[in-house]
Amino acid sequence: MQRQKSTRLLKSVLTVTGFSICTRAIAFLFKIYLSRTLGAEIMGLYQMALTVFFTFIALSTGGVSTVLSRKIAEQNTLPTSDKGLKLLSSSLAIGVTVSLVCTAVAYLILPYSHLFITDQRAVPLLKIMLPALTTTTFYIIIRGWFWGNKHFFDFSLSEMIEEILRVLFTLLFTSGLISALSGDTGLALAFTVSDAIVMVVIVISFLYRGGRFVKGGGYKEILKPAMPLTTMKIFGSLVGTAVALILPSGLISGGMSIAEATASVGRISAMANPLLYAPNAIITSLAVVLIPEMSEKHAQKDLDGLSAELSNGISLSVAVSGAFMVLYMSLGRELTTFLYADSVAGEYLEKASFLLLVMPLSHVLSSALNSIGLEKENFITYLVGTVLMLVAMLTLPSRIGTLSVIVADFIFLLTTVIGNICFLKKRVNQSLGILKSVLMVALFSIPCATLTNYIYSLTNGINDVFALIISLIVGFVSYAIMVVIVGNVNPMTMLKTSESKPKKILQ
Repeated sequence: MQRQKSTRLLKSVLTVTGFSICTRAIAFLFKIYLSRTLGAEIMGLYQMALTVFFTFIALSTGGVSTVLSRKIAEQNTLPTSDKGLKLLSSSLAIGVTVSLVCTAVAYLILPYSHLFITDQRAVPLLKIMLPALTTTTFYIIIRGWFWGNKHFFDFSLSEMIEEILRVLFTLLFTSGLISALSGDTGLALAFTVSDAIVMVVIVISFLYRGGRFVKGGGYKEILKPAMPLTTMKIFGSLVGTAVALILPSGLISGGMSIAEATASVGRISAMANPLLYAPNAIITSLAVVLIPEMSEKHAQKDLDGLSAELSNGISLSVAVSGAFMVLYMSLGRELTTFLYADSVAGEYLEKASFLLLVMPLSHVLSSALNSIGLEKENFITYLVGTVLMLVAMLTLPSRIGTLSVIVADFIFLLTTVIGNICFLKKRVNQSLGILKSVLMVALFSIPCATLTNYIYSLTNGINDVFALIISLIVGFVSYAIMVVIVGNVNPMTMLKTSESKPKKILQ
């Protein structure tokens, strides 16, 4: 039985990871194309509109999808239960109603958008994108049903289809085939049209899986735990909003023009951050699979098994992020010059690379708290972290420019990590090996980054692209050897479910 569980978990992780990597690769490659074709300034305008859109999405879906997945996972531990579809219907009723209200409010406040959007060229894009609030809310909640029932194939495939459709429609609407559409307008319209089609595809998949829409029930059961999560996600979305909306004002105060400030947003959001968040393709996959597992173990009062899942997830996520940190801290400028023909974004990436030591911890620990019903505690850490982050973003850009984003992100991440560890310790009173994992990965990264840089300096006289590829391979392989052999990390061991005391992964 235990071997079957381990095999099932491994298969789920590989399925979600495979789809996630493909999805993010498509998005990443396409973002390279857009950045080169449209430029940092237009990408900055699009990011401004997108961050406002996702703030409204945080209101409409918030914690509803996460709570729905947890409730369904808990219901599935019972001998018989048909409550999942009722909870889904209730979640859809809540989410769609809020999305319609948000859409109406958004159109009403757009005449006053100059108060919060520095570059008003982003406002027409937001107008085009707002109808997608309802379609996005609808299919995100249905994904929560897939998630809770461990239909990971459907969950991940729908994400990849979403990205493919967005790429196809963006190519159609920005290629010049439709003369009335400019680059930025085409981006926004592609977002809205592809979103509606994604909703239809996901509903068809839901019905094929045996799902159906029934009369709702258990509204309070969804709303009560979802409220702190929703508020938390709203504050969490302010992290992106701070970059897109608050940062330009601070940079302008520091002497930049509006165009230069908007381009800085484009470089950070559309060029550097996709690389910085690349490890999330694996970390998010791990969290998607582990959350139902941890929810079940918590419902069964199996604290040892819960602690083992969490400890292994933390170790693996930190180890994965460390590999990317090696590459970015050594060759950030070379990477962005090759990908985007922009070295300024690479300077930012090099300086921000150390965030990869704390970013996976924040992600996994937050998911762990949500999976065991500690949404309020998770909200508290997010609230404190976001407030501190906003203070930094409001006061630092005029003094230290784009470095303020790195400082603000670090303050936010560190606050959430420390807070969530404290709350978890009260529920799972066992060592998770967090500090040891971070220190070991940090120590391994330094010599590997030095080696990567040295190999590049030896080979760039031959050919820049050849030098970049060879040095990246050497850096990744040297890091993997140190982590697996010297650090005694076994990824297969990390993916095994356990009913006993958690093993130390990094020793």
